[in-house]
Amino acid sequence: MEEQRPGSGETLRRVGLGAGLAIGMGVGVALGVALHNMGTGIALGVVIGAAVMVMFTYAGMRMQREEQRRRAEAEGTSTQKKPDQPSADSGDAGSSDAPRA
Repeated sequence: MEEQRPGSGETLRRVGLGAGLAIGMGVGVALGVALHNMGTGIALGVVIGAAVMVMFTYAGMRMQREEQRRRAEAEGTSTQKKPDQPSADSGDAGSSDAPRA
């Protein structure tokens, strides 16, 4: 059986959750002490931590898409649509809303 390891994009997204929480709480406590208001500091820290998590998640998703694209190119298959096939959401697909001639 083949061993399955998460790709670097998935790993980065998972690390982002922990890093965001840790950075947010650390910054929050530091801001709380500096502002002499622990509630406000922790609230600001949570916002900063959420921003860090979003950045890690975005970077991880981008890396994962690149890995999938490279894997598809290596296998010889293309992830892009052929230009002669209309998309499902385009008017060329013959939807029932379009007037017929």
